[in-house]
Amino acid sequence: MRPFQATFIGIGAQKCASTWAYGVFQQMPQVQVSDVKEVDFFSYYFDRGYEWYERHFASQTPVMHRGEISPSYFIDSDAPARAAAYNPDLHVLVTLRDPVARAYSNHLHEVRKGHISGDNLVFETALENNPLYLEQGRYATHLARWLDHFPAERVHVIFQEDIHQDRKAMADRLADLMGLPRLEDFLDQRANESVRYRNPLVGETLYKVGSFARKKGLGKVVEGVKAAPGIRQMRDANREELRSVIAPMTAETKTRLRDFYAPEVETLQTMIGQPAPWARFADS
Repeated sequence: MRPFQATFIGIGAQKCASTWAYGVFQQMPQVQVSDVKEVDFFSYYFDRGYEWYERHFASQTPVMHRGEISPSYFIDSDAPARAAAYNPDLHVLVTLRDPVARAYSNHLHEVRKGHISGDNLVFETALENNPLYLEQGRYATHLARWLDHFPAERVHVIFQEDIHQDRKAMADRLADLMGLPRLEDFLDQRANESVRYRNPLVGETLYKVGSFARKKGLGKVVEGVKAAPGIRQMRDANREELRSVIAPMTAETKTRLRDFYAPEVETLQTMIGQPAPWARFADS
């Protein structure tokens, strides 16, 4: 094994709490994560080679695990074989959520990024504009490729809904799955990406300053400053909740997407040997 070889990867799916998982790993002194969350090596940048990839973890501090989280891996058809050839003993973390809710969250993400406009701001129209809204929720189809290349005991599936229910318990479970000590002083970092900034420069600056401070071990200081009078009001005034701006999907669309995903959810539950906590599919 090379000195800086990755021992784990998070593969998504997109908009399924992968940012939260990255934040948990950042707090673990026994883990060296990449400075940027999404390295995208096994999907977009495989031509850059292992040396380039491992520079992202090249700290001399002794650790138990090195890795990164790139949701692009989940649906990439080449990523599973590439990752297995790189290190067949990788831990593969999969975070999932109700695929219907995920599709709408995907839409809000694209709106926030400024990738769509006009008629495509309507979710039903955007479904036709961006086929990946639906494709990324075909969990069983995509997970099957990873299970073809990694043993089930190395593929760890957790649900965003369980994270929302008890974040500390799920942080503990993440540590247990990786054979890591549990965090005694867990800092709950909530990532709400369904907002956009009225003043993008101010929002981006605050985000970068906060991220830098967290990497220096000042996460609690950051959270304290964010909650301080004046700072909190300034942040709130500069943030616009996209769910209050973009119309929700219609009841007909919810039904159509539920029917579309029902076979995938049924297969997924059989594949992982446990029910998914998604009420709309309970009778599937």
